[in-house]
Amino acid sequence: MADHHIVDLPEGTIHYRILGASGPPVVLLHGGGIDNGGWMWHWLAGDLAADHRVYVPDHPKHGRSWPWRARADQSGQENMLAAMMDHWGLDAATLIGLSLGSATSLGYALRNPERVHRLVLTSTGGLQHRLPKHELAWLSLRTPLSWLIGRSMTAQSMRRWVRTKVAFAEYVSSADVEALADLAAEELLTKRAHGGHMFCDWNRFETAPRHHRVNFMSRIPELTQPMLFVHGVDDAAVPMRYPREAAAAAPHGRLAAIQKAGHFAPVERPREYSAIVREFLTETDSVQDRPGR
Repeated sequence: MADHHIVDLPEGTIHYRILGASGPPVVLLHGGGIDNGGWMWHWLAGDLAADHRVYVPDHPKHGRSWPWRARADQSGQENMLAAMMDHWGLDAATLIGLSLGSATSLGYALRNPERVHRLVLTSTGGLQHRLPKHELAWLSLRTPLSWLIGRSMTAQSMRRWVRTKVAFAEYVSSADVEALADLAAEELLTKRAHGGHMFCDWNRFETAPRHHRVNFMSRIPELTQPMLFVHGVDDAAVPMRYPREAAAAAPHGRLAAIQKAGHFAPVERPREYSAIVREFLTETDSVQDRPGR
């Protein structure tokens, strides 16, 4: 059973859940856009709660984390995580992130290595210099076109996108698919009700005309914690070469690839994803008393 909480920070409101009665602390950080803590961690949060204390925030301008009066770019996300770690009273924790959540985890760990036990980074943001067709992506994110794209989406079209575009494993039940489709539609409508953008601030403001402003690849060797990069083989947003290079550069890095998964591996292949994460956490349990070392 998850406990729902709200905390008011100077920049705005953060909603979060806590699962699990006891155990090593783990923070789950979701992706940007039509995502939130309940969507991306639909399965993993409950699975880890059996023997971990699991913290699941909605990032600013996602889920129930409204209103938010500041820009939720890279520094804004890192500052949010720092404030929440203090709010939860965590000296250190394992960070598990996807896309935006991975970029947040990397930036926070580089600033606060002593407060991060381990890193599990999926569909990792913050490693690419450029996107495929980068200039076109920048135009679509930073011009009125992006607002038109968001306004053209309806709750029903968002449900249809989840049903047809997310590569769910054959064992994922139709009831679970429908639940995730409903959550995505709710996320779209919540953003619209608050005057928010369908795309997250990180994508909109960290994407410069010719490159990404955030690129941690050269700093990966500074991170001496155990690091696991989990990547869907069919991820079109983040090509496999980036996590492969990062895993090789990390002093204690490894890469796990999930077949038939794209950018949303935790919901597309939940059994495989949970097994990989659990194996890594079990093998690295001894670092709990040695954060950032």
